[in-house]
Amino acid sequence: MKPTIHILLILILLISCAERDDIPTLEVGQDFTDSDVRIISIDSFTVELSTYKFDSINTSSTNRILIGQYKDEIFGVTRAESYMELTSTNYSIPDDAELDSIALILNYDRYFYNDTTKISSIQVHLLKDELRPEDDVFYNTSREVFEEIPVASKNFFPEPTDEDSLHISIPIEVGRLVFEQIQDNIINDNEELRNEFKGFSLQPAPDDDSSIIGFTINNAETYLCFFYTIPGEFGDEEETFDLGINFNETFPTFFNRIQSNTEGTFFENLIDQEINLSSSESNNRSYIQAGVGMVTRIQFPTIKNIFEIPGTGTILDATLRIKPPPQTFSDLRPIRDSLVVVIADQNNELGDQLFNGEGLVFANINEEDKEFNEIAYEIPVGVYLEDELSESPENDNSIVIFNQNFNNTVDRIVLEGESSSDFEAQLIVTYAIYDE
Repeated sequence: MKPTIHILLILILLISCAERDDIPTLEVGQDFTDSDVRIISIDSFTVELSTYKFDSINTSSTNRILIGQYKDEIFGVTRAESYMELTSTNYSIPDDAELDSIALILNYDRYFYNDTTKISSIQVHLLKDELRPEDDVFYNTSREVFEEIPVASKNFFPEPTDEDSLHISIPIEVGRLVFEQIQDNIINDNEELRNEFKGFSLQPAPDDDSSIIGFTINNAETYLCFFYTIPGEFGDEEETFDLGINFNETFPTFFNRIQSNTEGTFFENLIDQEINLSSSESNNRSYIQAGVGMVTRIQFPTIKNIFEIPGTGTILDATLRIKPPPQTFSDLRPIRDSLVVVIADQNNELGDQLFNGEGLVFANINEEDKEFNEIAYEIPVGVYLEDELSESPENDNSIVIFNQNFNNTVDRIVLEGESSSDFEAQLIVTYAIYDE
């Protein structure tokens, strides 16, 4: 097909090709207007999708407590537990104060995943040792030692969007010594508190199958509260003393452990970050799960076949379309409208986020398709493909997609692979050929 070249086509070519300085630009002039130009659309390039799992992800830089456990027919059992040291900005309790009760106040931050109509459990354990990361970072795979028997537990129906907070009563004996030592000026700072009281681990019950809930770590909203009274001539005066979470990104003393039991699933052999699970080996689908560290890896192994097309050419546009099967998400297990797109090397180590002339690239759900109940992610990959075509020597790079807030959520996504019978992952390339 050799369409007549007119002003509109010239403008399209100029705008599309000039998104980056290093992509060939078609110049307007006599030589160009005298040449034969063809614009073709190609959708036959191979797309390869696979799944891999990070060895670990940093969960000590997050501002959310994650607690809970649920069972998933695809991903297995996902579990989140939290570890925290406590602190105060003012170690002062009146000498005549009388301790009445203690409660752990956890303020919802409105995040939840899975079924909140089922009963959840939180078990409060005392830490045995100080929270001290070996590499100045805690990971989703880290674990600290805590007392086997919980000092308190609570069964509840989570109401993350309707209630402000959850109150867990703590036995008064657990905190009485801390209270009295602050009162007697034996504990006056964080170090002295740490010597007496290491902190808490919050655990779901071993058999829970409900939801994972997010709570804020803001000290004004989540804290260990000591309720006390001061005797007075005209009646007792009620007061409180609070210990909040000691959150410090430079020297972490808080983290979430997020793990999954994948026995009997497609993922049980993903024990190393360099292992890729091809979609052809996992029901023609690829997978993403935040918190746990599972991501989708995408390659275009036949893209260099474009050089077999006669003439000089350039990619004007390239869009990758991937569809999440409708039956794999719901209001209880929602998917995100936007996913991060990052370049990875042959060892599955992440590099820079994908960037084009318009800014950072994301995998976005097409809103027009959404109106017709057609949910598919679209990723503009033209710049990435141009780089792949020009690379020398060849490498084994890929693009990797995953959820935003990857280290403080547990959202999961299923994506149709390149051989799916319902919706094949598809790369659509618009290619301009000139000077054949």
